[in-house]
Formats: sequence, C-alpha cells, structure tokens
Amino acid sequence: MSARAIDIQLVASTELIESCVADLYGTPNVDDQPSPGTTIAVDLEGINLCRDGQVCIVQLKSDTSKTVWLLNVTALGQTAFDHQDSHGRSIRTLLESTNIKKIFYDVRNDADALYNNHDIDMKSVCDLQILELAYWRQSKWMRTIFLNGLYRAVTVYLSPPPEWRRVKDAGRALFSPEEGGSYEVLAKRPLDPQLLQYCAQDVVLLAELEAKLRTGLGSSGTNWNARVDTASEKRVNEAKLSYRVPDG
Repeated sequence: MSARAIDIQLVASTELIESCVADLYGTPNVDDQPSPGTTIAVDLEGINLCRDGQVCIVQLKSDTSKTVWLLNVTALGQTAFDHQDSHGRSIRTLLESTNIKKIFYDVRNDADALYNNHDIDMKSVCDLQILELAYWRQSKWMRTIFLNGLYRAVTVYLSPPPEWRRVKDAGRALFSPEEGGSYEVLAKRPLDPQLLQYCAQDVVLLAELEAKLRTGLGSSGTNWNARVDTASEKRVNEAKLSYRVPDG
C-alpha cells in the first residue's frame, strides 16, 4: 500500500489529538481497553533522534484503520503526548499501556528520546528488527551477524513498488546530510509534502512486515516469539540507563 492510497492526518491541534486517540484505540471504552487484538505501528522522526536530540514527528497507525496519524510534536510540544480526551485517554496512555501492542523497527533511539525527553515509559513493544534477526537465526541454512535496517527488510520481504522507493529517495534528499539535505527540515512548518509522504509510508508497512516474519518462523515461532519480546523490552529499558547505549 503506498502512502498516496491512505489517509494521512497531520495532528497539530488538541481536537485532532482526540480524533487520533479515538481511531487508535478503536473503541469508546473508558477503561483503557483497545479493540481486541489491536496493534499500533509507530515510528519517529527528529533531529539527532535520541535523548540529546529532538522529536519532531510521531507516526502512528492502527492495523484496523486506513489512517496514518502524524503527531506534530514540533508544534504541540508535550501536549502531543499528554492531552486527554473525555475518557482520560492520550498518546501517553496508549504508549504506556500493557494492553496495546506497539510495533517499531529498531526502537532504541525512539525509546531513548521518548523516555528522556518526554517521560514516556513504553510497554508492550515488539521490535521488528529483533524479529527479523530471529527469522534468520532460526533457519538452519541461514546465518547472519548483522542487523538489517528497515529499508533492506522492506525490500527483501515485501517487494515494494517503485513508488515506495521514489518517496523514500525524495524524503532522504531533503533531510540527509549525505545527500545535501538537513535534519532541520523536519522541524520546519509547514512540513514539506514530500516529507508527509515519507513519514507515512513506512509505518503503513510495519504490520505487513511483522506478519511476514512471524509466518516465516513456522513451528519454532512460539519459542522465538518469547525471546523477541524479551529482547524488545530490554531495548526499551536501555533508555532508563544513565548513559546512552550506542546503536549496533
């Protein structure tokens, strides 16, 4: 699914925060319970994304919705996470809920930034980079000592259309210093339309990527799934250390 085929909502008001929360929870229940089996795909963009940097955008998508929500943290600040709807629900309660599964691809910098800069203590996180590593290691005929980035994982397992690569390249050209861009563009408003597409398209694919990898685990999946959950939690909790754990 391309970013152009979905509904992209840039959230820059408390009213839209409430609409975002309602869509992600998928139910008006007041007891912090989402629709059964709900999974939320999450990604972050920012400047030097870690405890020493700045979160600019948080991308969120429920597997039961066609809408990608781009939380404009640059404009909203802490309100983006803490504004509550009439049921007491917020982006914070969603990210910290043990009842709502969140999927990331390499959660380390995201968790580091959210915990140290916004006091978000995430729970029930699955890191698909760990799941992808498990997919390789459980196969007797496949071995790897490398962690793959999201770009490679998407191209290997999902065979995305040329449009996906075009949007990816256009976005990178705007913010990647190696390609003449600057990460500062992520904090500029209004956000460049090409960055809107860039931010939205990856989070759309995370649920499909997870399904592909879990299917590939086959009959050995139960044991590996537990190990993935443990390793994912460890990555999230590294944000609580007094020093930053480098990627790699």
